[in-house]
Amino acid sequence: MAEGEHKKALETARKMLGKGFLKEDIQEITGLSIEEIEHLK
Repeated sequence: MAEGEHKKALETARKMLGKGFLKEDIQEITGLSIEEIEHLK
């Protein structure tokens, strides 16, 4: 994943966490790892 794409995925994941999405759904949609998503909390 390119640097810009990764930053956008992190931003999207943060918003999704705020809306109550499951980590597994965020992973599927953004391509981020569960560990990256958990680190956003």
